[in-house]
Amino acid sequence: MRHALPRSLTTYPGRFAALLTGPDHPLADAARLVEQTVFETEFGLDADTMKAEYSGYDAASRFIVVLDQARRRAAGVIRLIDESPAGLKTLNDAPAHIGGTVDDIRAHHRMTDGRRAVDVATLAVLPEYRGAHSVLVSTLLYRTLYRVFHRDGITHVVAMIDEPAYRNLRRIGTPFVPMLGSSPFAYLGSAENRALYGDFREFGPAITRNAAALRHRARASVSDLLHPRRLLLRRIAARVATSIVTGEGLDHRIHL
Repeated sequence: MRHALPRSLTTYPGRFAALLTGPDHPLADAARLVEQTVFETEFGLDADTMKAEYSGYDAASRFIVVLDQARRRAAGVIRLIDESPAGLKTLNDAPAHIGGTVDDIRAHHRMTDGRRAVDVATLAVLPEYRGAHSVLVSTLLYRTLYRVFHRDGITHVVAMIDEPAYRNLRRIGTPFVPMLGSSPFAYLGSAENRALYGDFREFGPAITRNAAALRHRARASVSDLLHPRRLLLRRIAARVATSIVTGEGLDHRIHL
């Protein structure tokens, strides 16, 4: 990673803070750097490839950035692409892998009703901020995303998600479905990627139900005591899912 962010950009209370920025904000470059670092490390995509893939959508991009203010760096980022003449990247790229056309996808998932759509185009968290004992950064990203979608009246959500990220989304109960009923495919260095659609109006109820189910399953039984990691993951997922919907312990860190 490059030099630390200017102190003027890391003046929020507490160590971690989440913000929403436009493509020309100084923090947008920090967000792109996290994207580049993670995508190059995990998928072999160098800076030139990232620029070729995403620069055409930069003008329509917004970035949710989680700052580690103690280290004056961006720790995690979500890139959102709004509707524009360039279209949504996921919809533009998906037909080559799942068949159909952009119009087919929009019609099948009822994206022609005039309600707002957005592409969750990237989700990247630096490795040192991941893991069962380090979920604050990813949880902050998800909660901020949830609040932005509520505020902006988003209904239709599309995304290209690789398998590990998809497992995490499923674990917290996010009700994405495969576009056009498609199967996983190789995409931009990911051997197993999915093109997904979600109706945001269903997210809150689905995640809330899942959190309740996880809390119930996280009550230790004799068999669970033989698998303590499984029990721990259930409890963490329940806590994360609850926090995403309620904002408990998170909203004071979010600055929109």
